[in-house]
Amino acid sequence: MYRKILVVVDDRAVTQSAIRQAIEMATVHRADIIFFYLLPRYVLATGDMLAAVTLSQEEFQRHAHDQAHAMLMAASRLAERAGVQSFRSMGSGADDVQCICDMASNRHCDLIVVGTDGHNAVMRILSGSVIPGLITAATVPVLVCRGNDRNDPHGRRARATLRARQRREERSRSRRNEDND
Repeated sequence: MYRKILVVVDDRAVTQSAIRQAIEMATVHRADIIFFYLLPRYVLATGDMLAAVTLSQEEFQRHAHDQAHAMLMAASRLAERAGVQSFRSMGSGADDVQCICDMASNRHCDLIVVGTDGHNAVMRILSGSVIPGLITAATVPVLVCRGNDRNDPHGRRARATLRARQRREERSRSRRNEDND
């Protein structure tokens, strides 16, 4: 049974799927949700390059904080509509995975929920996804949620199953036609 669920919130569309899954689980388990936004780090490359940065570090942090606040509030409103108590938090650190794991530990969470774009493990590592690290470092279960494509509400597995069923039916019809001839 889950009592506290940590949901990693970001600006990707797949995060909405993770938020919905977490709210459904919290409803079933009567759990609280902690929506957590991992603030981006301000990184400025130095060297022989011309400066192409238009935001100062303070402006960058203010903009990131404002965006995080808006996204956390939107997630909280969804939870509130479902009757789930939620809390909001944001943080940053040198290591994103460790920051998420520390938040889950400090808030005594029983589950971490995160969204994925559906890439394979190699692409997750190359793109800097936190999922491989979370699965390894977290001391609680990690639920990885796939996004729902509006054009494909059933997903790839369902399509594959449907195609396999159609092929079986076609083979069966052709056998019956051959038997009738």
